[in-house]
Amino acid sequence: MNELITTVIDNRSVYLEAVQLTLIASVLSILLALVLGLIIALLHSSPIKPVRWFTRLYISFFRGTPLLLQLLILYVGLTGFVQLSGMQALIYGLGLHFAAYISEAFRAAIHSVDKGQVEASVALGIPRGKRFKDIIFPQALSRAIPPVSNSVIDIIKSTSLGSVIAVQELTYVSDQIAATTYLVMPLLLFSATIYWILSTLIQAGQHRLERRYAVR
Repeated sequence: MNELITTVIDNRSVYLEAVQLTLIASVLSILLALVLGLIIALLHSSPIKPVRWFTRLYISFFRGTPLLLQLLILYVGLTGFVQLSGMQALIYGLGLHFAAYISEAFRAAIHSVDKGQVEASVALGIPRGKRFKDIIFPQALSRAIPPVSNSVIDIIKSTSLGSVIAVQELTYVSDQIAATTYLVMPLLLFSATIYWILSTLIQAGQHRLERRYAVR
């Protein structure tokens, strides 16, 4: 235990940079996934068939193929067209991948809103945009919070895959330090604890949002 503490303290600057990089990748990926997921959810109900087909194909591909393979395609497979850094590939990969799951959460939440309220708002002549903003979206948001929060937690944990494409995030740094100190299991558990703390904070935020946006 003392050896682990000493190793972490000696490498504290490296770990702080790794945690910072992990948080940056997480935040940017989460923002991309949320925005893209909402757009895809809305396009999924488009009256234009090709648009609906595209959203279904998108969701099917990103949910039906491994995330690691998607990251490798972005990092290695696109080099002939565009050169992405490991960090860029990680952010785009996580954002694109989890947008497929978040879009389904948003879509299900939107469709769960009482159709009677929607029909009543149509009868009252409320414009479509205002109807969505004031009636549908607030109720859908409360229902989407739990599944979307799960995807957010998964994004944070999945930043560990950045170690495969040379992103010096938390898992990569722990692996490098473990290779020289031979404290493999202690350092893995230390890294797991940090991911656990971050996930717990997200869960706490989820509970607060659920109480704030609860449907009454």
